[in-house]
Amino acid sequence: MRNLSGMIMLCALAVFLCASAPKAQTTAPTDPAITSLSVMGIVTDNKPESRQLVVQTAAGNQVTVTLSDRTEFRRIPPGEKTKDKFIKISSTDFAVGDSVFARGRMSEDRKNLPALEFYVMSKGDIATKREREREEWTKRSIAGTISAINADTKEISLDSRTPEGPKPLVITTAADTKFRRYAPDSVRFSDARTSAFSELKVGDQLRSLGSKNADGTRFTPEEIVTGSFQTIGGVISEVNLDKKEIKINDSQSKQPVTIVVSNDSTLRRVTPEALTALAPPQPNTAAAKPTTDLQETFDRLPTLTLQELKAGESILVSSTKGADPSRVTAIALVSGVGPLLQNSQGGRAKAVSLGAMSLGGP
Repeated sequence: MRNLSGMIMLCALAVFLCASAPKAQTTAPTDPAITSLSVMGIVTDNKPESRQLVVQTAAGNQVTVTLSDRTEFRRIPPGEKTKDKFIKISSTDFAVGDSVFARGRMSEDRKNLPALEFYVMSKGDIATKREREREEWTKRSIAGTISAINADTKEISLDSRTPEGPKPLVITTAADTKFRRYAPDSVRFSDARTSAFSELKVGDQLRSLGSKNADGTRFTPEEIVTGSFQTIGGVISEVNLDKKEIKINDSQSKQPVTIVVSNDSTLRRVTPEALTALAPPQPNTAAAKPTTDLQETFDRLPTLTLQELKAGESILVSSTKGADPSRVTAIALVSGVGPLLQNSQGGRAKAVSLGAMSLGGP
């Protein structure tokens, strides 16, 4: 029974497996998707004549899985986590690109597995699940900046983003609340690791899936994802298209910084209207009431490509806080922000919020 329970828990992980691009190779024994009894990953090659297939993990390691007449085949419907809800299928009801979990006895070098159990989630099912999750996070999530943390009551005070501006909100966590946290130097949600209440920090950007109370002052979370972000700004000194890198001098630290632009980075160009909305109010003037929140303002900015950026342009870049402050991976990059950089304190405060626009669920 203990083995069955462990297998079911691992099968549940397959439901959340992300079909992401392969990463650099890592040492197989340290790959959490490969154990002495199982492998979890994406089918990258299928050889029906030899009844063998190649499963590649999210970390890029590959295991050859051998099927036989003893292998039990089942499909995992989207959202299901227990074996009695899995659907029995034939030995050919899977394809390259499907997510799979295979169980058996792993070879000592962790490169071969004769499968006794083989569980599949098809690409179509994964796409359906992702779309449903996106809709959930669009309709039932809140976002903002952590302003206070109460470790005794397990409550989080949040300055939540609303069309009317930041509003205070209290999030009451529970024992079953799921926590995830963005990894340093990564902008991919699939790289976010399991976290805990104890890792939260004042100033973190937070997004949570759950439900509000009737007056909108308290929030009961199901899942919380957080990240520690920084924003830098400066004038571009060099653009390297081959390396997908930009070099600037940080306007505040006065130090050179290399900005890496990945496929997940969001690049936008600020418009005159957006500059007016983002710029801090001038002294002795009344601040206009915002008509949209920063998320909407950011989403409406025109996109741009790395090829369009030139030396001499002013940019603001938001990223996670990594180990090397002289090299960051851009989450959001906004060009044409010279007027904001002239008031670095105000410009930076705004950009921190813009940088967290990518913070979200699946």
